[in-house]
Amino acid sequence: MDLRQLSSLLIKIAGLVIIIFAITGIPGYINSYLYQENGTLLGFFVFTIIPLIFPLIIGSLMWKFPNSITNKIIEAEGDLSTNKQLLSELERIAMTILGLILLFYGLSDLIYNFAYVYSSNSQNQETLSTFKVSPENWGHILGTFVEIIFSLFLLFKSKGLLKLLNKIRG
Repeated sequence: MDLRQLSSLLIKIAGLVIIIFAITGIPGYINSYLYQENGTLLGFFVFTIIPLIFPLIIGSLMWKFPNSITNKIIEAEGDLSTNKQLLSELERIAMTILGLILLFYGLSDLIYNFAYVYSSNSQNQETLSTFKVSPENWGHILGTFVEIIFSLFLLFKSKGLLKLLNKIRG
């Protein structure tokens, strides 16, 4: 098995993992929709469909087109058993895939958090004179931004991260 074949296999598996996580997250998203007092079709769309659609689309694309993604991220050619640099390239590919997974979950969480805050404020318009966000929701939103920044770092700076890890390993 060469590096491209292994990379394509890893991308397919990662796509499947994203799809499975999205599917197992459906009860939580539906529960948050049901928690809203006046559930509407728009609320169902905002709280359930939008946060789930991105991971499902990306996971499906990763499953269907792993070779296209491999061609975009792979730099080396050869057989894994003969070249140490190929193993380093495989680590970089794994970091990039992890960054991709985290990015789409971060974006999904960000959409959910903003929809939740907006919905909470619109339901309490008669009691609130200004837009308010609870400390817990601020924490979720800030944590999601950190997750997105970390995932972008993994996506675009995985080579530098691997160099740092190799220095630490000795």
